[in-house]
Amino acid sequence: MTTQTVQLRRFVPSIAFNAVVPLVVYTLTRPYFADDVTPLIIAGAIPLLITLGGFAIRRKVDVVGVISLVGFVVAVAAQLLTGGDGLIVKVQGVLVTGPIGVIFLLSALVGRPLVGVIMHYMGRRNPAMRQPTKARAMILTLILGTMFTLHTVVAVVLALTLPTEVFLAVSNPVGWGIIAAGFLVIFLVRRRWAAERESTQTGSAQQA
Repeated sequence: MTTQTVQLRRFVPSIAFNAVVPLVVYTLTRPYFADDVTPLIIAGAIPLLITLGGFAIRRKVDVVGVISLVGFVVAVAAQLLTGGDGLIVKVQGVLVTGPIGVIFLLSALVGRPLVGVIMHYMGRRNPAMRQPTKARAMILTLILGTMFTLHTVVAVVLALTLPTEVFLAVSNPVGWGIIAAGFLVIFLVRRRWAAERESTQTGSAQQA
C-alpha cells in the first residue's frame, strides 16, 4: 500500500463526517425556521465545534475540519454583512478553494508557479529537499489551480441548480471527488517523473 493511499484513508472519516452531519442536522432543523439560512448555519456549526473540541482534546489538526472551519467563518460573516439568501453559507467551502485556485493559476500565468515558490521556501529550511524544475513546478501549479477552480465552479453550479437538501447530500462527495482526482493526477505525474529519473540514473551508471 502506497504512502499516498495511507494518507488518503486518514482523511476518509473526516470527509464522511463533514458530509453527512450537516445534511442530517439541516434536515432535522429546517422545519423549525422560515428560511434556509439559520438551519444551514446550525448544520455547519455543529461539526466545526466538534472539530475544535477534538483539537482541544487531542492537540491534532484535522485538515478537512480546518478548511471547513475557515470557509464557515467567512461564509457566516459574509452572510451577516450582506443579508443574502443563504447561497454564501451553502457554498462556504469555495470561499477557501476558490481564491486558492485563482492564486495558483495567476502565478502560472505570470511565470512564477506557486509550487516552485513554496518548494524554494521549504528548501531553504531543508537543503536536502529535491527542488522541481520550473517546467515541472508549472505543471503541478496548473494541476492544483485547475483542481481548486473546478471544485469552486461545480459547487456554485450545484448550489444554484439543486434544492438545499440534495445539494448538501451531493456537494461534499462531488467536491472531495474532484480534489481526490486532482491529487491522483499529481501522484501519477510524479511517479512518471520518478521513473524517468531512475531510468536516466540507470543509463548513466551503465555508461560509467
